Formats: sequence, C-alpha cells, structure tokens
Amino acid sequence: MAQPFPYTYYSCDCYDSNTTAASAKRASQQPPPADDEDERTFDPRNLRSNYSLYPLEHLLYCEDCQQIRCPRCVIEETLAWFCPACLFEVPSSVIKSDGNRCTRNCYNCPVCTSTMTVNSLDDPDDPSSSGGPYILSCSYCHWSSHEIGIEFEKHTGITSQLSRIANGGRPVPTQKERDKERERRKDADARKRDGRDVLSGSDDSPTTDRERDDTPPSHEDLFSNLAAFYKAQINAQSPTPFSQHDVSFSSPASYARIMNLYSTSSAKKQKREKPSPMRESSSVLEGLTVFDPATDAAAIERIKKEGWSSTLSPAQKLAQVNPNIRFESELRPTASLLCTKRGKRCRSCRHILAKPEAKITSTRYKIKLLALNHIPRLSLRALPIPSTSQPAAAGASSSATTPAFNYNALKSGIPTHFLLHLSNPLFDPIRVTLATSSTTPGKVQSRVTILCPQFEVGANTDVWDDALTSSLSPVKRAPALNADGQIEAGKIWNHGRNWTSVVIEVVPGFLKPIVGFSLGEDGKKEDEELDEDEDVLEIPIFVRIEFEADVNAEDRGLGDSRGAKEGARERREEAFWTVVGVGRVAPM
Repeated sequence: MAQPFPYTYYSCDCYDSNTTAASAKRASQQPPPADDEDERTFDPRNLRSNYSLYPLEHLLYCEDCQQIRCPRCVIEETLAWFCPACLFEVPSSVIKSDGNRCTRNCYNCPVCTSTMTVNSLDDPDDPSSSGGPYILSCSYCHWSSHEIGIEFEKHTGITSQLSRIANGGRPVPTQKERDKERERRKDADARKRDGRDVLSGSDDSPTTDRERDDTPPSHEDLFSNLAAFYKAQINAQSPTPFSQHDVSFSSPASYARIMNLYSTSSAKKQKREKPSPMRESSSVLEGLTVFDPATDAAAIERIKKEGWSSTLSPAQKLAQVNPNIRFESELRPTASLLCTKRGKRCRSCRHILAKPEAKITSTRYKIKLLALNHIPRLSLRALPIPSTSQPAAAGASSSATTPAFNYNALKSGIPTHFLLHLSNPLFDPIRVTLATSSTTPGKVQSRVTILCPQFEVGANTDVWDDALTSSLSPVKRAPALNADGQIEAGKIWNHGRNWTSVVIEVVPGFLKPIVGFSLGEDGKKEDEELDEDEDVLEIPIFVRIEFEADVNAEDRGLGDSRGAKEGARERREEAFWTVVGVGRVAPM
C-alpha cells in the first residue's frame, strides 16, 4: 500500500452490480444457496475489491438513495466549455465546428506545450510594442513562429492569419481556390486522354509552383480532394430511392424517412433497384495517397545529415493536426484545447451530487454532497498503555519517553490493542453496530475481536455546548479498565461531543505455518509462498448506523395525506463496508 499505516478505505457496492443481477437471475431458476449474499464477508484481497475501495474524501453521497456514490456510479454532464488561457466561454453550438479548440489568440508551443504570446518582431521581449510584423513566441523554451517562417501582419485574428500561411511563409489556398484548381487539373487530364493540347497553368494559380517543383500535395489538399470525391460519388447515385424522395445523406432530419423506406411494415411490394456500389479513389485528385519510396529515402538522408535531434518526439507528433510530419521544421503552433466544467449526477436517480458555479473564474461549487458530511469517519491507532512501574507523578514525562508504535512490524501471535475512533458528522445522535469476521481473509489469518461492538455517538452540535456541559460536570472520564488494569469487554474506551473510541484486540497471524499444525499428506511441512502484500493486516468492518432525522419539506408535502406533521421525525438506517489497514506483519 502506498498510503502509510494505519488507513481506512470505504467500499461502494456498485462494483458488484453485474454479479448481483446474475445471481438474481439464477435465484429465480433455482433455490438460493445456503450462504446468502448479505452474510458474505467483504474480502479486501479480492481482485474486484480494487474497484470499490476509496478514501472518504473521494466519495459523494446521494441524499435520495441514501447511498455512497463513487466515481464509477456517477454520471458526468458538461455544463460549459472555456479556454484555460483566456478564460473565454465558448458556446456549445460551435464546439464541433471549431474542433474543440480556442479560436482566439491562444496557442501552445509545439516543442514544450507552454502558452505562447504575440510579440512584435522588432522587440520580441516587449509585449506592449506596437510595431509589425508579429510572431508567436514561447517564453519558456524561446521557440517562435519566426523559426518556421511565419509572420503576422496584425496582433489580432491569429487563427485566421495562421490558416492562410504555411511553413516558410507560402500562402495556403482557400477551399474555393482548391476546388477551382482541382477542376482545372481534371480538365487537363481529360485533354491528355483525348490527345489534345494541354494548356499550361496560369500564373495566378495557387498550385503552379508546387506543380513545377513536382512536390507531393499537402495534407490539407489530400483531405479536400478526398472529401470532394466522396461528395461527388454520393451525388452520382441516381436513380436511387433517396433521389426520388429528395433525401440527403448529410441531413439529420432525413433519418426517419430513410428508416421508413427500408422498414418492413411500410414497404411496398414493388421491386426497388439497389443502388450501385461506390468506387474507391484512384488518383491524387480524388484523395488517393500513393506510397513514394523516394520520400522515405529523402527523410533518411535528412536524418543522417541533421541528426536524430531534428525529428519529433511521440508527444510532439500526437499534438500536431497533421500526423504525417516528422521533423521540427514542420511543427506549427497548436490552438489551446478547451476545458469543461462538469456536474455529477447519481446514476440511479439522476440526483445532482456536484454542480460548480457558472462563472468561469470561480472554483466554488453551488452543490457538492460530500460523503464525509453524511458518513461517520473511522480511524485507527495503537492503544497507548502506560507503564505501571513508574509513579503517577511522572505520568506526563513517561508518555514522552514511550517509543512510537511501529505499524510496519506487528509481532505474530502477540495480542495487540488498537483504538477505533468513530466521529459523527450528523446533527443527530447515532447508534453504531460494528461487525467483523473472527479471522481476517487471506493466507495470513489474524484474529480480530471488537470488545464493544455496539455503542452510541453524540450529535455534531456546537462546540460551545460541549464546553458548557463539561464545565458544569467536571468529571474525569476513566477508560474501560477494571481493578486489575485489564480492558473490560462491552465498554467504550472514551467519548466526546460527537466521537467515541472503542478497543479492538488483534492477534497477528504467522507468515509461515507452525510445525505440527499444517502438514501435508506425507507428514512434511508445506511452505506456501506468499503473494505481494500478503503480510499486510487489513480488517474488513461492517458498519451499521441507526438514527432519527427530521422529515424534510418535500417529504412533508408528499406525506400530508398520510398524516405527517411538521417537525416529524423518521427512523433511518445505513450500512456499508470499510477496510482498516492496521499494519504489516513482521517475519519471525
């Protein structure tokens, strides 16, 4: 365990929902087994228990279901999107179109992912300088867009300017220019097939330089060509049932009409023609990417010349929009990813468990039902037994000289007493019932005895009430010790305003079997190898609380017909499993 001893984990029963449903199905077909599910002891060493044990601070509480809610049994809902850099709230209607990224001047460095700022090229260290051109620079690793040949004319509208500039300063053609160039090249290819003369591209063509250099198309060009190809293939499916009814593939409103066309109830007996299958792309103009060995050979030669440091790391490559880049000179600033504010609801009743404030800059919650405000907190510590050989006057100094208890070296076979401290966060007194198995589960079985399994805990009232009560009756609370100095069973050790401590007796088990008690079939001792953390002593404790609470306003309104009165109280019960980590058994 990473957490130091002692520790306390709380169990949420949502991890066993599948097995519970399966057992209920089997129970309807055959009689229930002898060991009922309610009588089973919680095993913290079971592999499924890893998905149910949480610290109390990590749990929520549903007031309608009156159950603990862990991160697995809650539903998260997105309340707002915002940019973490500029704290600008983004409407939900433009999330998909913007690619879940900020469309303002918020960019991250492609090298170190730090936030970049817009600075003037004349004085990059002065953000308030008002002279162009401008660049995006990183204040952490000092990388700037000037290294890839990108400069901006204005210090605003960086997103629109960056989308029109490629690395090296070459302008990026717009979608309309790409479509126009695609049609021109298709006409040129058709003239070649017909044997006619091919006119050379015009000087103002955006791809004339690329064709002259015979460079491969960019990632944006390939995506645009592929999207236009499939759009043309869909429009070319005629005659089809969709063209007769004016149905578009990209229209969400036509889903019902498409289902009616193929449903058996409304289908007509007349034979419909099946749509012809669409073909795949077969050229670069249709979005086909052809493998070119010369490209890989050029990349290998570049690595030999510039070194391995010129290539990208896996994290840098995943952060880029274009997945085909390989070198640092191909990096581009990436827009900041949007963050979300999320609320949490109960998976069973959809009750709101946590809801943050709508203000983006606020970190507070309007609603947050924590389990630590509704569930008693359990904690364990070693029982300090004062030495009887020292005089009573020196009792104060003897506690200071007493060595600290070593939880990582529990002695096998020696009874050790611990104090189980239980605090009540409710404003009503509760009655607590603790239950545990006589021996802990696992290969190293230890004996556990709760000396006082039933007791009461006071309400979480004002601190001044306890101070006034103690001042009126200044009686010293004596621990549950008899005349011989032994701990009496059935009595609490100590109690306060909203807390109570009881004693637990633990006899740690043996890491190796004792000779004569565990013999094999041939009469020889069997040495069983222990798994990892088998020497950790963990005690599963079943906690059941009973209390009377006031009926809230909603229940009173619904229960007027049953005769409920204002100020009425109802009896409530809650039960849950906890796992207390005592320590580690030391080898003998």
